[in-house]
Amino acid sequence: MTHTVPDRDTTLHLPPNLSVRRSYDGRSGYQVTWGQGSKREHFQTHSAELAACLATMPSSLTIEEASSRLITELGLNRDAAVDLVSDLISYGYWSPTPQPLTAGEQLWRDVEWDDALEFHMATRNMIWSHDYSGNPKVMTRYHVEHNVQPESDPPTRYTPSVQATVVLPEPAVPDVAFEQVVRERRTTRDFRDTVITLQDLSTLLAWTFKPQFPVEKPQYYTTQSYSRGTPFTAYVITGGSGSPAELEQGFGVYHYDPEHHRLGLVRQADDLDQLDALLWRQSYVNHAPVMLVVCADWPQFSWKYRFSRAYRFVYAECGAFMHTALLVGTALGLKSFQTPAIDDRRMCHTLNVKDHEVGPIYIAAFGRGR
Repeated sequence: MTHTVPDRDTTLHLPPNLSVRRSYDGRSGYQVTWGQGSKREHFQTHSAELAACLATMPSSLTIEEASSRLITELGLNRDAAVDLVSDLISYGYWSPTPQPLTAGEQLWRDVEWDDALEFHMATRNMIWSHDYSGNPKVMTRYHVEHNVQPESDPPTRYTPSVQATVVLPEPAVPDVAFEQVVRERRTTRDFRDTVITLQDLSTLLAWTFKPQFPVEKPQYYTTQSYSRGTPFTAYVITGGSGSPAELEQGFGVYHYDPEHHRLGLVRQADDLDQLDALLWRQSYVNHAPVMLVVCADWPQFSWKYRFSRAYRFVYAECGAFMHTALLVGTALGLKSFQTPAIDDRRMCHTLNVKDHEVGPIYIAAFGRGR
């Protein structure tokens, strides 16, 4: 079939958020996508040569140049190349109208955040809403009218293999007025001569990470969470002489089990020399009795919210959970220092996790002055 195309000297432009990648199932070839949010478009091809050609196209070129490139790289005759150019214009892969980046978007490129920019541009303006009728597993709607329900049940709580367990004492209920806690909350940058008891740690972990409500079958946290599952998992790393006597001294790595309110020893981090080795040498955390590491349980979020804005939810919620931990720590009279500046590779190695499954996001160090 012969297509009508603009004049061969017309300049074509690629969308700024074009991506070409192998299909997720590994069997459907390659996916070419562009556009934003609910209006994002895509098509699939089984031709690796076509995918490579489209992925390496200049950001702008004339129709004649585009046709010649397809002829050279794909071995098409001229009529077939012209037809393909026309199809790609119709699909929206090419446009005669340029779509320049804004000054803010260009700044992302200037600091080499290209992947983050493309992800943001592809997923902003996503139409989504909630529908609780019929108690669906997933409330998120696509294009408003579609509610696609998963065939699988929610993922189970993340539970690593442990070498030994330490049952924590019953958490205390801090008897301090909220306004006093808020006034006294401070960030500490010196943990020398500080300690923490197992009771302190029990209270801190329980109020932050143990579901509290309803009493007969707790499933809701003190902190509001969009995910009714188990959105975060917590690790505790002991830091030295001031850590609880019941725990390993010198960089014992523990996972918190909120269901049974206990710590499980994952490993002894003999390869650490200081806690700051996990934080690009931010020495403020050194000498702290314990470091709390808050990790996202990615399967929980990706199962519940099946669209990319959930990636933003993770960080907003993590900040809220950390805020709870800091307030509880302050109510207990503990000093604290918090930062998201984590050496991801080193931290994942220390916790024995894969960051695409369990992602370390935020840490806090705690200790009580002697």
